[in-house]
Amino acid sequence: MKHFHILKQTVITAGLLALCSLPATLRAQATPQSDPQGNAQTAPARRGGDREGELAKLNLSDDQKAQVKKIHEDAKTQADAVKNDSSLSDTQKQSKLHTIHETAHEQVRQLLTPEQRAQMKADEKSRRAERPQGQAPPQQ
Repeated sequence: MKHFHILKQTVITAGLLALCSLPATLRAQATPQSDPQGNAQTAPARRGGDREGELAKLNLSDDQKAQVKKIHEDAKTQADAVKNDSSLSDTQKQSKLHTIHETAHEQVRQLLTPEQRAQMKADEKSRRAERPQGQAPPQQ
């Protein structure tokens, strides 16, 4: 009888321990992954490869592709510098990163023909419509 009582307590304790650890496990799965510098990845970082797919729909010339690649490389260099600038607050970093993103987007837009701009605008509108209501646009 004593062994049954000890076994019963062990099973109950193990069950309670498992139940208590379940919320932590679920939270860990729902938390965005962090990069080595401790910055949470944003949606664009996870979907960085989509940019090329979106631009592929525009049928860019080889010259346009080279210019877009240079714009994106320059923007990434600037963004990395902002992310590594410890003198800036998180809010300042976000503001500067937003400005870098918007500037790069405008530079790419200026490279496009009127037809390509219209296609890009239609694609952006389509992506916005697909996004659930109340969800903020992805930041790059």
